[in-house]
Amino acid sequence: MHRWWVFLHILGVFGFLMAHGVSAYVTIRLPRERDPARVSQLLEISASSVGYMWNSIGVLLIGGILAGFTGHFWGQGWIWAAIVILILVMVAMFQMGTNWATRLRTISAAMSEGTEAVSQEQYEEILRSKRPYALAAVGFVGLAIILWLMVFKPTFGFGAPAECEPVQGADVTVCAFDDQAFLPTSLEAPAGAGFTLDFVNQDDGVQHNVAIYRDESAAESLFVGDLVEGATTVSYDVPALDAGSYFYRCDVHPAMNGTLEAAG
Repeated sequence: MHRWWVFLHILGVFGFLMAHGVSAYVTIRLPRERDPARVSQLLEISASSVGYMWNSIGVLLIGGILAGFTGHFWGQGWIWAAIVILILVMVAMFQMGTNWATRLRTISAAMSEGTEAVSQEQYEEILRSKRPYALAAVGFVGLAIILWLMVFKPTFGFGAPAECEPVQGADVTVCAFDDQAFLPTSLEAPAGAGFTLDFVNQDDGVQHNVAIYRDESAAESLFVGDLVEGATTVSYDVPALDAGSYFYRCDVHPAMNGTLEAAG
């Protein structure tokens, strides 16, 4: 189920980027416009996308919150940092953009109607404002930081990543909590004798396996475990390996991989 919540979260992000992209384009385009009627039209187009943007934010928040529970992320610092940055970016962009856009909308509408209450100088001044570029910078940097937090998942000393508890009686234990990485990523096993590898797949409804290869090229397989759907635990009987370093991975999700040292 975790993967579906991640999918919903990414779908919300995609919708947000499409809707907010309209406003972003308009914001960057406005400083190059001088026709009041054209400016008014662009502002109306931007305003029409706001509803879709907030709906998309709702979808991405629902997906992200539920994925936080199924992925066991709420005890980790990165997810709280991402939420704080998201809130700060939204507040900053609202404060920076609302007054500027409202003033420009009022002035451009008045000039389109032929009023002389607003001078051309006032109109030019607000169009030359650096506010659009500041808004773009805040949004881009904020999203980049949130993306970095989601990919690298730093703990900042608050909480810790999920741990793989050794299975009693197993020679080696490896765990999967999602389709991003095994835990641990470095294993030790006895050399010259077969051993038991217990695989704990806690990724609900998702198939994973553990396969051992001669090296990272994955050209020569030494052991390929059966696919197992989470959440479950399976015990693999691995044949004897010579002393040395080996590569292991999930054949379904090759990004989940690590090294296995056989020694004895």
